[in-house]
Parts: sequence; structure tokens; C-alpha cells
Amino acid sequence: MSRPVSEEKRKALMEAAIDLFSTQGFHATPTQQISDRAGVSAGTLFRYFRTKEDLIDSLYSSIHRALADVVDEAIRPGTPVEEQILNVKRQVLHWMFENPKQTLFFEQFTSSPNITQKAKEMISVHLSALDELYQRAVSRGILTGVNREVFLANFWYPNFMLIHLHLFGRLQGDVEETIEQAVASMWSGMAQRQ
Repeated sequence: MSRPVSEEKRKALMEAAIDLFSTQGFHATPTQQISDRAGVSAGTLFRYFRTKEDLIDSLYSSIHRALADVVDEAIRPGTPVEEQILNVKRQVLHWMFENPKQTLFFEQFTSSPNITQKAKEMISVHLSALDELYQRAVSRGILTGVNREVFLANFWYPNFMLIHLHLFGRLQGDVEETIEQAVASMWSGMAQRQ
């Protein structure tokens, strides 16, 4: 008879994996090290996750859902599209500064050549609200001449650099000031100039 799974152990394994993956990377982190960090026996990890890849997908799914929730909550229907995009960027950056290890994991995973099909499907579904904002901005002539990939690159990738600088103690100014500068910089680089 197998032992019941514990949500507490599952959470400890996921937190240990985030800590290790965000500093060492996926390939340099053996499952034994994750189990040791979580304070569980070596085989326990495989009672919760069939494989290391399953653990990685579960972490990504959890972080992706959290970011999708931030995006969804930041959209304020009835306000101009430009303000909605700026608010989404602002709230995403707040979440990233509050969750730097999850942010670094998200960056590593989305840039990985080993991303699973399950994760690829998740990307297109969970952040569709951001795509819809982009499409509305294009249809209203606000982001004319900016393709989707350029929009997404400008929206996401500078954020990762800011989190790295923050973790290294090299960020000039306070977090709020940095967030506002990042939002303004993104917009001035993409918005249609009249």
C-alpha cells in the first residue's frame, strides 16, 4: 500500500527545485540534491513527479498561471488600451521583483531548447490576454509597424535583466522608480509616433 501524498512535501520539493534551478540551472541540478534540500528521501520526489521533466513542467505551469493571473488582474476594461498595456507591464514587474527566483526559472525555461510540447501549449493559452491587448493596440493604430514578436520581446526580456541586476545588488535607484522607468522605456520604444 502506498503512502498518501502530502501537499506539504510537494510544496517543499517545488520550492527546493526553484531555489536550485534558478541558481544552478536544470541540467546541473540532480534530483537527489532537490530531495536533500526539501528534507525528503531520494525516492520521495518520484512519488510526486514521475520524472525531473515532470517536476520542471509542474513548476513552469505554476509560475505561468501566476503570471497569467497578474496579467488578467492588471487589465482594466474601460480604460484606454495604452493604459492597460502599461499597467500590465507595471504589475508583471512588481510580481517579478517580489518573486525573483520564480522569474529566473521562468526565463530559463522559456529560453530552453528542451521545452516540452505541454509547456509550449501552455504558453499560447495562459497569456492570451496580453495577445488580445496587442491586437487591440494594433487595430487602433497605436502599435502600427510593431509585430507581435517584437512587442513580446520588449514586454518580457528587459524585465529579466532588471531582476538579474536586482539580485546582484547592481540596480540603480529603488524598485518603484525602476519599474516606472522600464514601463516608460518600453512604451516609448514601441508606440506609434504621430
